[in-house]
Amino acid sequence: MNIFIAGGTGAIGRLLVPMLVGAGHKVVGMTRSADRASGLEQMGAVAVIGDVFDQGRLAEQVAQAEPEVVIHQLTAFGAKDGDPLAETIRVRIEGTRNLVAAARAAGARRFVAQSISFICSPAGDGLTDENTPLYLDAPPAIRPLAQAVAALEHQTLNANGMVGTVLRYGWFYGPGTNYDPKDSIPRAIRKGKMPLVGSGAGVYSFINLRDAAAATILALHPDKPGIYNIVDDSPAPLSEWLPVAARLLKAPDPSRMDESLAREKLGDMLVYIMNEQRGASNAKAKRELNWEPLVPSWRTGFEALYSTAEANGGIAFGSKLASE
Repeated sequence: MNIFIAGGTGAIGRLLVPMLVGAGHKVVGMTRSADRASGLEQMGAVAVIGDVFDQGRLAEQVAQAEPEVVIHQLTAFGAKDGDPLAETIRVRIEGTRNLVAAARAAGARRFVAQSISFICSPAGDGLTDENTPLYLDAPPAIRPLAQAVAALEHQTLNANGMVGTVLRYGWFYGPGTNYDPKDSIPRAIRKGKMPLVGSGAGVYSFINLRDAAAATILALHPDKPGIYNIVDDSPAPLSEWLPVAARLLKAPDPSRMDESLAREKLGDMLVYIMNEQRGASNAKAKRELNWEPLVPSWRTGFEALYSTAEANGGIAFGSKLASE
């Protein structure tokens, strides 16, 4: 197939593009950086330098690719010239609108978009699934993220003339993520600046980048519309995974921080993530996409990721911890 991917040089794109090329697809990848364009070409894609907010140029680039499928993997968590979270919210609302319009005008049949599994309502027990409502009644610090995710998902699933698929990925780990041994989360853990907030009850559903990319390829099948949680088999509360990561990184045992103090020092967003979020079920993706994660547990994944951490010497939510 002809595939246009926006965000081909991001953490998942760097794995997804060569997988798509290897499967025989013709891939056009868009990046904002001329420096990264050569990387796309080395992966076997045709590189275009573009901006999702430049509607006219974007429409031209997508049309020239003649795509059957458009894949939206854009975020701005690596932004250096603004607030990464605010920029990513803009990408998910305005950028998605522009990309959907360009895909539709180009005659694409399918639109696949990156979403997140960890912004569902924390009300209730157990794991969330694809029918769990997003956290649209969240506190003001969190609500814009939930609203942006809702906008992205609505635009994807209601893209007239195209089949829309939303992939709610879990917390990415692997090279180039915030969990990279040299990035913000491990830096904070090594410095003893990533505490257990409250009881550490926030449940994380992680996903290895390669497993996320493999699930994305399976989701390209034309009769697989809808929402899918792409997470591993082992959701774990902060109180479980953080001490394990600290041990693997040869870092101090995590300290504890009272929830009220954490709200004052870290803000509602981090309190939600560290002490309130619910994990997600991958049952639907397994059943309907016939997908199985090759790394079913973050424990195995973290051990492999951090085995060379000593030799080596976020999403943006971890950067505040690392910088304090």
